[in-house]
Amino acid sequence: MKKLLALIGHLVQGHPKKIIVSILVATLLLGFGLTKIQVDLGQGTLISKNDPLYKATEQYNDNFGGDTLFILLSGTQDDLLSPNNLSAINKLQEKLVQKDEIQSSFSYYNLIESGVEQSNTSMKNLEIQLKNARETAVKEAIATGATSEQQEAVARNTTEEFLKRTQEQSGIDLTTLSNIGKPSIDNSRFVKGLVVDEQGNVNPMFNKLMPQNGKHALIIMKVKGGIPYDELSGLTKQVSAETAKVGLKNLDTTISGTPKIYGAIYNSMVKDMSIMLSLSLVLMLVILFVVFPVRWRLLSIPVVFLSLIWTLGIMGYIGVPMSMVTMAILPILIGLGTDFAIQFHNRYDEELRTGASPKEAVVLSIKKMGIAVGIAVFSMTLGFITLLISKVPMIQHFGIMLSVGVIVSYTVSLLLMYSIFILRDRNFTPQEKLTPSKMEGFMKKLALIAVKKPLLLLTIGISLAAGGFYVDSSLKIETNIEKLMPQDAPELKELNDIRQIIGSTNEISFILKADNVTDPQVIQALSEYEEQQLKKHSQIESVTSIATLIKQANQGKIPESKSKINTILSQIPTELKGNLLSTDNTLSSVSFTIKETGMKEQASLLNQLEKQISLPKGVSLEPAGSNVINIKSVGTMTENRHLSVGIGVLAIVIGLLLVYRRWKLTMYSILPIILVVGWSSLMMFTLDIEINPLTAVLGSLVLGIGSEFTILIIERYQEERENGRSYESAIVHAISMIGRAITASGLTVMAGFSTLIFSQFVMLRSFGITTVLDTFLCLISALFILPSLVVLIEKKKKIS
Repeated sequence: MKKLLALIGHLVQGHPKKIIVSILVATLLLGFGLTKIQVDLGQGTLISKNDPLYKATEQYNDNFGGDTLFILLSGTQDDLLSPNNLSAINKLQEKLVQKDEIQSSFSYYNLIESGVEQSNTSMKNLEIQLKNARETAVKEAIATGATSEQQEAVARNTTEEFLKRTQEQSGIDLTTLSNIGKPSIDNSRFVKGLVVDEQGNVNPMFNKLMPQNGKHALIIMKVKGGIPYDELSGLTKQVSAETAKVGLKNLDTTISGTPKIYGAIYNSMVKDMSIMLSLSLVLMLVILFVVFPVRWRLLSIPVVFLSLIWTLGIMGYIGVPMSMVTMAILPILIGLGTDFAIQFHNRYDEELRTGASPKEAVVLSIKKMGIAVGIAVFSMTLGFITLLISKVPMIQHFGIMLSVGVIVSYTVSLLLMYSIFILRDRNFTPQEKLTPSKMEGFMKKLALIAVKKPLLLLTIGISLAAGGFYVDSSLKIETNIEKLMPQDAPELKELNDIRQIIGSTNEISFILKADNVTDPQVIQALSEYEEQQLKKHSQIESVTSIATLIKQANQGKIPESKSKINTILSQIPTELKGNLLSTDNTLSSVSFTIKETGMKEQASLLNQLEKQISLPKGVSLEPAGSNVINIKSVGTMTENRHLSVGIGVLAIVIGLLLVYRRWKLTMYSILPIILVVGWSSLMMFTLDIEINPLTAVLGSLVLGIGSEFTILIIERYQEERENGRSYESAIVHAISMIGRAITASGLTVMAGFSTLIFSQFVMLRSFGITTVLDTFLCLISALFILPSLVVLIEKKKKIS
């Protein structure tokens, strides 16, 4: 590697302009990749598309729609049931289902319309039956020689007996119905009699669609699965515009639901990314001015932004989407890229200060710092790439892009920084050796503390880490997107307000598969399973399926005959039936509405629901739907969190052993960072910070960032030892010379992360807080624990 870096050094020395032009051309080409970046907040970022659950969800969405969008209508019963408003609702629903994004629309209007149709059919059937009964009775009277007056009397008596018998058998009072008038949507008396009883209470079949006893009503739309999230905000605006146009009178309308939430999240993400980039730039400028007193101290900034264009361009070309996790890459790479640039700049400046010419300084810096930072990047990449073991695609993408990003940042910074130095300093003449800066003196004092009190510092460090590992299992877990999005978002407030009215909108859904899901045996088995779960689990509020609809229409029982079931299904409104039953009767939707609980509790409930499925042979009930994917992803993230850290440590150890071929140097580099992993857990427990899709990757991030700091110090320590210094003098001098750059780079990384704190996303804000503190802990461990470890081990070796 030394020969390769020496070759690069001479190449930079001889052709700086060509290198700069080549980098700019490559930037232009890769910049086109930025236009290919997609934003994806969908299920594909949480679970592999090859997973059976993802495929079941796709099948579920194709047949029954994806997430639900609500229109809540608020007003009096009379206004909700007025002919004008019912006509407007019908017109609105017809407009809505014409949109490509909306699979179905269902409301209380459809139940009323079905009631009108059934009433008219029943009236016609009863009229025919009455007519037939009268004709039969009159014919029998004529056959016995009855007079015209006697025939009329027979007809009257038959009519009275028929009406009495009909009311006793079905509860239908035809006399009252005839007074109400013909069943029709335009007949207010009939509609109100259908929906409301004599006491003014909404009839049970309308309860869900007209909550709070008819003060509100719902229009429920199923949005097709797979709609891009950047289109959802536009869809809700279209729905709002259509609602405003239909002419609803005296009714307030509120549009809400998961699709509107996702649309709001997309808009917030775009806004947050621009804010984070701006803040990162400002903070970098401030930090470089304060703690990095060299010529052209701001050179790192443009170099880093070129690296960022390369990384994002590659991201676009290879198809890695921007998700809630990968969007955090921007400030991270800005911080890490600035870190590398500072290390190269610092070493070049140091070589100039020792009297070297610019060309000599470039070659020496590339040979020495190129190797040190190269090993650090190698170690970082090993830590980051272990995120690929996660089953969550967006965490895999995070690991890939971090690995690509640090390699790109290293390459661009190495070539571009030194090429610029050659051109800038072509007329520079070597100067006399300068006296140490104040920063170097400060770093030397810190190093001397570690050298004098190594055992005390190590004892404190190990004790805190042990405490962190102990409380790690008690950390909270949160992956509910509503808890992680901006909590003051109007869209979230609207959804919570609707829940106050209609109850929970949280569901665990399943897809029922059979040759014929309407078979009486299948429906009976499903009904028994549903009743069993309702009794066992208090978290379940209700169940919606074809079994529940059939029981509701048949006095709480499942009919034994297939013809009876078919008759009931034929009477269910098409809009409602389409949400529950596929057109070929081979699939059905089953949804358990559950109370608003944490994701851990939901995961436990889902696990129990799956274990207790007992259905006839050839019939299956599989979990499906977006919420089920959210629930399943919790376990995936938490299960792999410790495994990825363990594999990351092992990978770094093996990688450094291959580089150093010495256990001692490898342990110097990795042990201080293992302690930081424990400190991080203790810090999160103390600050009550939850594990979320981003904080779940903190262990790997700590390994990558922390190992860079320790490797840079160890590399400089080795260099000083080779120059003849004792172990104490070598570690003190290494920290005093490289400590300025490490502190500056550590602060720039922290500055990059700190921009996440200003994000509206709770998830990103939590991640920002923890990464800022974790980077600080890595810096503390590198400056205090590492030298303490070196002193104790070297002292023991010397004594022995």
